[in-house]
Amino acid sequence: MEKMEPKERYAYVSGIVRGMAYARFRKDTIAAGSKDERGMICIYEWYEKGDGSTYAALEHTFRNNGHYPPTVIIATLLKKECGE
Repeated sequence: MEKMEPKERYAYVSGIVRGMAYARFRKDTIAAGSKDERGMICIYEWYEKGDGSTYAALEHTFRNNGHYPPTVIIATLLKKECGE
């Protein structure tokens, strides 16, 4: 992460979040037996807050927890915010 330019980091993190949102949609839909977007919407709303606070918090968390991969950090935060 520290070797990436800020724009590259943002794109990388956005890709992780969007992938996790889609995976959540698939998981919830399979479990429900019909289309279930609630978890996916929660993830998008958490990440895309208009004030940029979520991304800023992620950057801070990455710096303080560099021994964990970004995917693990994001997954942990998503679990707290949106459940499983």
